[in-house]
Amino acid sequence: MATHEVSTIPFVDRVLSNVDCPQPKITSEQVSKYAELAALVSELEAQQKALRAELLKLRAAGAEQETDSPYLLAFIDQERRTIDWKNQALALAAKVYGLDKVATWEAELEQSTPFTPITQIRVKANPAFAAGLRKPAVSVGLDGRAVRFGD
Repeated sequence: MATHEVSTIPFVDRVLSNVDCPQPKITSEQVSKYAELAALVSELEAQQKALRAELLKLRAAGAEQETDSPYLLAFIDQERRTIDWKNQALALAAKVYGLDKVATWEAELEQSTPFTPITQIRVKANPAFAAGLRKPAVSVGLDGRAVRFGD
């Protein structure tokens, strides 16, 4: 009887550790989909920001909400205080260590603080594509249909 063995090592790690396997690729479809979604998020955030400003102006002018919508807006007024904690810490360090040693204290603190590596993903233009050396990738839109980037 044959048994099926399941690896507990994630697929990407197995692929990367096996030299006989071809180098994994981030596909054009994945890149296009990410770029499309990033652009959509940016566009929606800009629309939300503009609509928020318009709604706040209307509220300030005394406008009332219509109540025949499935949603209502809750305007919650708050008071916030902004404290520059870095400057406060530097002022305290100046009192504790003296003005001449604040820079040394700050440098030592920054050097001793652990860091967390972060990977950002930014979309940039592909020069080969712009020069006409590549054809556009076909990606799948939100509705599941094929969409060429830029359509």
